[in-house]
Amino acid sequence: MFNGSRITGLIGITTHWIDESGQVADLAAKLGRLGEDVSEFAIHTMGWIRCTTIGAFEEYSFDTRSVRIGALDTLLHRLTHEEAQTSDSLRLRCIEVTTPLGTTKISDDRPSRLISLVLKCMEIADPRSPQDSIRRGRLDVASLTSLGDPVANKLIAAWRESSGALGAPVSEFLADRGIERSIKVMVPHGETFRLLSYKGSPNAPWDPATWRGFQGGTLDQVVPDRGMIESVKASTRSALDAREPVVEHCEGVVLASDGLKEFEWYRISVPVDLPKSRFQPAGQAVIALLTPLPQARRAA
Repeated sequence: MFNGSRITGLIGITTHWIDESGQVADLAAKLGRLGEDVSEFAIHTMGWIRCTTIGAFEEYSFDTRSVRIGALDTLLHRLTHEEAQTSDSLRLRCIEVTTPLGTTKISDDRPSRLISLVLKCMEIADPRSPQDSIRRGRLDVASLTSLGDPVANKLIAAWRESSGALGAPVSEFLADRGIERSIKVMVPHGETFRLLSYKGSPNAPWDPATWRGFQGGTLDQVVPDRGMIESVKASTRSALDAREPVVEHCEGVVLASDGLKEFEWYRISVPVDLPKSRFQPAGQAVIALLTPLPQARRAA
């Protein structure tokens, strides 16, 4: 049931609503009238999703502080269905989402980018059901040459020189203060991983006050973004299983210190053998280096 429509020139504008249970609902019947104040109440208090169609343009508006999983699930299914309709590629879509940190708008004619945002919002709405909302594509290690990144090449060279162990070349790489990249060293800790060390960068999603508290904690304890946690876990397990570096192209929406932001980067996950020490038993670890993409919003 559509809640309202009008014709402006030759372009029709139609608005309908998805309620908290995920059903298309009649807002006027629910609240007795329509209006901008009613719409704001439905979005920010009732947790409904507003769907507006203007010609070939669609916009979805909701608030993560009130929206329910049922409503997001309906929106997710709609976008997933549209992604399969390749003939609909000329339709532009936009999601306007409000969080405690402000309002974010993301527009694209590819439903896949909006699907990533909806998955991120589902993590925020229900932290008990985290999903890996970061899209990852695995690349061959040889592709590092084409990236033109001397830092990534230096890490791989140090790993090979150390024969896959945390030897002097790798330790010197980690101690290099001239490298302004996010670099993690993680060890298995039950179903998650503990951060032996963490180095942030100016382009990281989180501010220094946040990432300075990462070292020594587990991913689940210290990383603010549930989807990023699941993504890092998956990449780290892949590197441990492969026993060789894993290179991935990553992109998606991240809950950053200043709100929801889109990032795109390469993640290089390198497994190393840890020698026994006074502080750490012998075992395995993974070094993860993030490499930025030119001309992209970066999480380096």
